[in-house]
Amino acid sequence: MVYPATRRQTIHVQNLPADSLTCAAALIAASFRHEGFTRHTHNLSTPARQQRFAEAGALRLWLNQASGHQLLAANQGERLVGVAVVKPPTARSVPWFTLLWAVVRRAPRLLPILGDLRWRQAWRIRPALQPPATLPPAAYTLDLLAVALDVQGQGIGRRLLEHIHAHCDHDHNASGIYLYTGDEQNTQIYQRCGYTMLQVNQGGPLTVWHMFRPRPA
Repeated sequence: MVYPATRRQTIHVQNLPADSLTCAAALIAASFRHEGFTRHTHNLSTPARQQRFAEAGALRLWLNQASGHQLLAANQGERLVGVAVVKPPTARSVPWFTLLWAVVRRAPRLLPILGDLRWRQAWRIRPALQPPATLPPAAYTLDLLAVALDVQGQGIGRRLLEHIHAHCDHDHNASGIYLYTGDEQNTQIYQRCGYTMLQVNQGGPLTVWHMFRPRPA
């Protein structure tokens, strides 16, 4: 899908190619480096730690893709500037041997990330991430939405949201789209896009806002 030009170039939104997972993971890692959840769960104080964080993100994207999640790319010309991951109401499972092989192949590079995790903090914030009991069934989940740091504020995130909404609104079996964010400023953006607050959870030092956009009747 093609959208009107931002201050730079026209934005093209399409499915993320399988050979772009590493590039997408690097964009996500840079975009989320200072995000609340990341700060509380990972020590990214060195370039090596940041690289491992990105490599773990690439494995997660591969798992998302293998599970039937929709991976979207926003491009300005040839450059990837935004990524979104949407989980369908019913995702398929990845065969255990396929998952095991994917992890084993990356183990030498990823094992050190165990030392980068803030285990105590991660345990404390778990309650903040629990979905609300009031979440309607058959909802899509916006797992993540990331925009390259140097082009934020140019409407790229909104273009991705518009594409996601158009897709989900055509699924007559879906109740809507659910998301959560650890940044209170983001809630204002999502509210302007039709999301309402379901619940605000606290887990240790982290506050998480859970929101839902119903599919239009």
